[in-house]
Amino acid sequence: MKEILHQKAWEALNAGNYALAAKNWVYGYALPDSRTELKKMFRQITAINEEAPHPDLYAILGLIALDYNEIFEPNRENALAKCLDWSIAGAEIDPKHYHCNRNAGSALYWLNDWKGALGYYEISNQIRNSPVLQIRIFNIRHINLDHQDFSEFKISTETDSGMEAYNAGVEINRILDQFPQMADMEKQHLIQLKTQLYERSYLLYKNAIEGNGDELNHDPHTFAMCCNNLARELSIRGDYGGAIAIATEGIMQSRFMFILLNRMDSYSHAQMPEKAIADAQVLLEEYSHQMDFITLISVIDCLAFSYSDLKRYEEALYWADEGLKHYYEIDPADTILQHEDVTRCVTNFFIFKAKASVALGLETDTTNDAVEADYLLESMPDNPSLMISRADAFMKEGNWQKALDCYNQAIHFGVEQNKHRSVQVAFYNQGYILEVHLKNSTAALESFEQSMHYGNRDFWCFYWAVHTAYHLLENEKTVNYGTWALSVMPGQGGVTDDITAEIYEHIGSAQLDLGNYDEAVKYLEQSLQLNDLPHTRTNLNKARSHINKKGGFFRNFFGK
Repeated sequence: MKEILHQKAWEALNAGNYALAAKNWVYGYALPDSRTELKKMFRQITAINEEAPHPDLYAILGLIALDYNEIFEPNRENALAKCLDWSIAGAEIDPKHYHCNRNAGSALYWLNDWKGALGYYEISNQIRNSPVLQIRIFNIRHINLDHQDFSEFKISTETDSGMEAYNAGVEINRILDQFPQMADMEKQHLIQLKTQLYERSYLLYKNAIEGNGDELNHDPHTFAMCCNNLARELSIRGDYGGAIAIATEGIMQSRFMFILLNRMDSYSHAQMPEKAIADAQVLLEEYSHQMDFITLISVIDCLAFSYSDLKRYEEALYWADEGLKHYYEIDPADTILQHEDVTRCVTNFFIFKAKASVALGLETDTTNDAVEADYLLESMPDNPSLMISRADAFMKEGNWQKALDCYNQAIHFGVEQNKHRSVQVAFYNQGYILEVHLKNSTAALESFEQSMHYGNRDFWCFYWAVHTAYHLLENEKTVNYGTWALSVMPGQGGVTDDITAEIYEHIGSAQLDLGNYDEAVKYLEQSLQLNDLPHTRTNLNKARSHINKKGGFFRNFFGK
């Protein structure tokens, strides 16, 4: 459609319909991508305008000067000065010409003449509602204040231009980046406005692309860019399903690296590893040449994580090794290695490697793991994931106390930083050491319960909680944790019949102690079907005998 608008603008120009030409080229953002075509257009408009000056022609020339000055003037400041001259000349012919006033304001804005820009921007915004100009007007009015009160920041999100709404959202995002320390209330206010603008832009583009006849907003690529930004906002809010749907709409219109990265990340957070892998593979195949080191290693991290999540450990190990290979290729003196995302990814690579090696029965070099973990901890000593990695190395060495100390540190920093998954893992691993290696069931049960308190709903956490509660004769807890373990077991691979039988036996035996004999019989019978053990059969007979005694009493009483 952009090419069609451009062609119609040419025809309108040649027919002397300068208003339509300006509408398509300026309001429809349909200037040609070809520099040769743009130079030809610039020369022809300049020649026509010299013979008979017209505000619409000045508006077209002003836009070219703002966005593509290199085709006639390589010096940016000289081009902005020329844009100002053209725009003022157009505004003198028609004082209420929106684009001439706006272009004049923008030329002064980029020349840092705030007072001059403010005057033209205010005139433009009075002629036509513009959220972009309203944002810039606010910025100019507050430019010399030490503290800007963004709670008073008000703009209208009503505009008929998808590009205008999209650009306004981008402008607000710049403000958020520029003032990271603003109050939370003000930040949320700006984020809400930004999201509303992206939603407005999304609907304008979507309706045009679906065929409502709006030629000016029929722009698939900018629609995809808008989808990318809107999807990112949804993902930040935790609406991964919405983010995936919006990003997919954009990808169907125009695919580019960042929107694929966005969707890949949402798939990963939504626990859809197969789809995350598919996007990651496309990114590496088609866009790796565009990636900086952090982006590349993040995509590889997603692959390793997703394959590990699917328990496809050979692929997880391959990508973890691939990520470490790229990491070691970087000059050790390069400060990029200290970047938080790089540290996170490399930490994950060691964790994925260890997990995959155990699952595949491969021997691991615990000394090397410890050295690497210590090296990383030097740059980020408060990183709970790194502390867990260091604790894992101590576990492999059998140094239980040092491992527990590291897990305690991981819990401290994880709670402090709201990294609940790290806290869950640290408490779980701590409980495992206390129960399996140190035989301290009381402390172990407390650790497993803390892991659950912080959101752990993994089968194995429930399993060990059942195991420890049973040995501590905590009958009610045994029943509760056992029931939870059974409820999540269908989604857990690798659970053998003897493990399942053990859970049924523990619940049944606990029910026997609690005097719930019917329940005890039910669970103990299920346990025996999976694993026939003497003590299970003994407890089953006890439960049945209690039921029989109860039944005999009533039979005797009623003479039946």
